[in-house]
Amino acid sequence: MKNISIISPVYNEEKNLPFLINKFLELKKEIEKKDYQLKIIFVNDGSSDNSREYIEDAIKNNNFISIINLTKNFGHQEAIYAGLKETTADYYGVIDSDLQQDPILFNNMLRNLEDHNCDIVQMQKKYSNYESSLKIFFSKFFYKIFNKLTKIDLRPGSSDFYLFSNQVKESIISTHISKSFIRGYIHWAGFKTIFIQYTPEKRNFGKSNYSFIKQLEFAMTGIYYYGQKISLYILVLAIIILLISFIYILYLIYDHYFMGTQIKGWASITILILIFGTINIFLTSILSFFVIKIFNTTGKKPTYLKKNKS
Repeated sequence: MKNISIISPVYNEEKNLPFLINKFLELKKEIEKKDYQLKIIFVNDGSSDNSREYIEDAIKNNNFISIINLTKNFGHQEAIYAGLKETTADYYGVIDSDLQQDPILFNNMLRNLEDHNCDIVQMQKKYSNYESSLKIFFSKFFYKIFNKLTKIDLRPGSSDFYLFSNQVKESIISTHISKSFIRGYIHWAGFKTIFIQYTPEKRNFGKSNYSFIKQLEFAMTGIYYYGQKISLYILVLAIIILLISFIYILYLIYDHYFMGTQIKGWASITILILIFGTINIFLTSILSFFVIKIFNTTGKKPTYLKKNKS
């Protein structure tokens, strides 16, 4: 009998937990029909409400549930990473605890994982009317920029709602670069993946703790970790600006000596600004290139990954 461990980060979700656990009980019945054993690992990410107490009470009557208590709120990605590192199974799932993602969908995910003989099933949400137009715009904009800079197939609506094999899990915990942007890493790694669309539910209780600032930080982290070509784009931009500046400097010199339409001292100040400005951009692009290379080395970023033998 194979094991499936589902990790669910929890931060102040005491009102949603009773409904979530009931959903997991339904899922358990369906999973066991396929001769799989289900484990649920709640990662209490420093909740200040009664989330911990409720989960610990639920564990008394449900031996397939366990809890990992973190000392404080380390963050969503770190909570997922902790759950993966502290758990052993054949397959691993990740789902939020706010009930916007339906746990029953893991049944369909498992079927697709087996039918397509793939390593990752990524759930891709359909944008719905409960989200603001501004949030939808920034989300789609991020994915477009991220895919352009990284060449990673991370489709709009992809979130930390997925199911993957043990090989993917081992790859995640073997490197330092995965823990801050796990969904980016698993798609960067090149494992065979399929996407399944779903419609998220509206949150019943509480409100999202994922503020715009946290989302921006998350987006910048993803680009930092996987935007390998960003320094090259900056370098190309610096060269283009350098060429334009050089042409403009020639024009200023010509204007100064032959046309005389400039205010006295303006040409020399402008030329100095253009020269030092373009040199600064050029050197910054070179520096960022070396910083990324150093990070890839110290962060234990894999040079390559091998597939397990069939």
